[in-house]
Amino acid sequence: MEHLCDTCKDRFDRNPMRILDCKSPACKEITKNAPRMMEYICDDCRTAFDALKENLAALSIPYTIDTDIVRGLDYYTKTAFEIVSDKIGAQSTVCGGGRYDHLIEEIGGPPTPGVGFGMGIERLLLVLEAAGIEIPKPRTCDVFIAVLGQAPMVQALKTAQSLRAAGFKVLTDVMARNLKAQLKYADRSEASYTMIIGEDELAKGVVTLRNMKESTQKEIKIEEIEAEIR
Repeated sequence: MEHLCDTCKDRFDRNPMRILDCKSPACKEITKNAPRMMEYICDDCRTAFDALKENLAALSIPYTIDTDIVRGLDYYTKTAFEIVSDKIGAQSTVCGGGRYDHLIEEIGGPPTPGVGFGMGIERLLLVLEAAGIEIPKPRTCDVFIAVLGQAPMVQALKTAQSLRAAGFKVLTDVMARNLKAQLKYADRSEASYTMIIGEDELAKGVVTLRNMKESTQKEIKIEEIEAEIR
């Protein structure tokens, strides 16, 4: 402990995990062989983490498992993350957050699992400027994807990602609501189309596509969705 920096000496009793996040070369050398949390997580956390990685892979989102990430607040559970950029110098973290499944309970509320993040607006603007990206004008939702059941969720995520990459504004249900509640939300979102993916649709390789303005619907093959909406 005597070789730690002054900041980490102060952290040692109050928040020792933050020592792993220290940028001091001396502290990094001391902690390089320290045990990592990934080696000691429970079965429930490992199952949740494997599911998270499966969803990221389904969306072709590259990621790095960083065993040194330590967020500054103690209420995170299971997953913490950071989004970093190589375009803005040393202060590269643009966004960071994670799950906090028990936070609301701990302050007296009902059990309410959640996920959240903090983002530096100035850093985000710097990244946008460096990448030559202009902020577009907002528009209403093109497609709302209603999901029925756990198995179709991966297909729903892949479809949403594909349509977004093609330029459509897409929303999808992440709260496991029933179909009636999802359709009400799609209507409030002013979606032009609602796409329904359930167990039956998944088995047949189709989706049910509902034209919200004309109140008509039909089954469409998954690979023909983009052309049909255009």
